Amino acid sequence: MQTIKELHDRAMNLAEDAFHAQKSGREADAIRLFTDALELEQEAAHSLPLSEESEPTRSILFRSAASLAFNSKNYELADRLIARGLSGFPPPEIMEELKNLYEDVNFMRHLSAKGLLIDPNQWLMTISGDAIRYGGTAAEYLLIRVEKITTLFYRTVERLLKLPYRASGGVNKTIKDAYGLYINAFAPSSFVVSFQIGRPDPQMTLFPDLKEAKLEPTEIVDEIMSCCELFEANESLKFKEKFKDEDYYQNFVGLAKQIAPDGKNVKLVGFTTIREGREKSVALRKSRKELRDTIESIEGETEHEGKLSAKHTGILMQAKSPLRGKFGTVKLIEMETKREHMINVPRSIMKDVVQPFYEEMVTIQGYEQDGKIILEEINLASED
Repeated sequence: MQTIKELHDRAMNLAEDAFHAQKSGREADAIRLFTDALELEQEAAHSLPLSEESEPTRSILFRSAASLAFNSKNYELADRLIARGLSGFPPPEIMEELKNLYEDVNFMRHLSAKGLLIDPNQWLMTISGDAIRYGGTAAEYLLIRVEKITTLFYRTVERLLKLPYRASGGVNKTIKDAYGLYINAFAPSSFVVSFQIGRPDPQMTLFPDLKEAKLEPTEIVDEIMSCCELFEANESLKFKEKFKDEDYYQNFVGLAKQIAPDGKNVKLVGFTTIREGREKSVALRKSRKELRDTIESIEGETEHEGKLSAKHTGILMQAKSPLRGKFGTVKLIEMETKREHMINVPRSIMKDVVQPFYEEMVTIQGYEQDGKIILEEINLASED
C-alpha cells in the first residue's frame, strides 16, 4: 500500500506532465493527466482523519486535489473538495487559498452551467463578491466596469493602430464605426456580460496614414487580456514593455484599477474568450489596495524617492483638461474645513479616470513634489 507521500509525489509528477502538455497545446492529454493526478491526490487527502493533528497536511492535500479538479474542468468535484478542505482546521493562509480557488471554480462553473457559447470576436466578463446576488447586483458595481472596459477597449484600438495618445475629445467616429463594441446579453445567475466586437469592413481605410493597418477584433481582445494577465501576475517588465507610450501605460493602469475588485463587494472580475476551440480565461483578484504595491514594483522604488505621500478627501470640482503639457488640474474641497486643494492630474488619466468623478465625494492618493500635489489614484470616498 502506498504512503500518503508516495501518492502525493506521483500526483505532482503527473500534474507537471499535464502542465507541459497544456503549454504544448495538447489539451486532451493535459485533461487526462490532470484527471490521473487528481485520483492519486484525492486518495492521499482522504487518507487523513478530520482532526487538528492532521493539519496543515490535510487541508493542503485537499487544496491540491481541488486545483487538479479545476484544471481537469471537473468543477463540481472541485467545489466538494474545497468544502472538505474548509471543513477541517486549515491554517489561515490555506483557508484563504481555498476561498480564492472557490471563486475561480464558481466563475468557470457559471459559464459551463449556462452553456454560454462565444465566438472569437466575443468575450465575457464575470463579477462575483458580497454585493453579487442571484439575479442581480447594485448597478454601480457593474456599470462602472462596463464603462471602463469600453474606454479601455477603444484606447487599446488606438494604441495598436499607433495613433498619438488622445488627451481630449471623444473616440473618432471612424474607429467606432469600424470597431463597434456591443453588449449582447446578461446572464443573471452568474452575472456574465457578453461583449461583441463588430468586424471592420476590409475595404474601409481608417485614416489616410494608416492604409496598411490591419487590426483584427481578436487582436484587440487578446491584447487586453494579455495586459490584464501580466498586470495581475505582477510580471512588471513584460507588462510595461507592451506600452511604447507612457500615456497609454498610465491610462491602462488607471482604468485597470477602476475595473479591479474592491476586495469585498466585488472580489473577482473575470474575462473569458475562445481561442482555437479552447477557453482562455483571466481572473483579476487583487484589490485596488493590493494593486498599489504592484504598481510600485513595476515603476521601481526610485520613482518614489524624495516624494511625500498625500491623501485627501473631499468634493471634486473644476476638472480642467490640458490643451498642452503633461498635467491637468482639479480642485478638491474638504467638506468640514472647506479647505481647497489644487491637484495636478496626469493627462493620461484626466479624461477617462478622473473627470467621471466630477462633483462626487472622493479620496485622492498621490504625492507632493515641488509644492504640488500629483494625483496617482482616485476612488469614491465610500470605497476607499
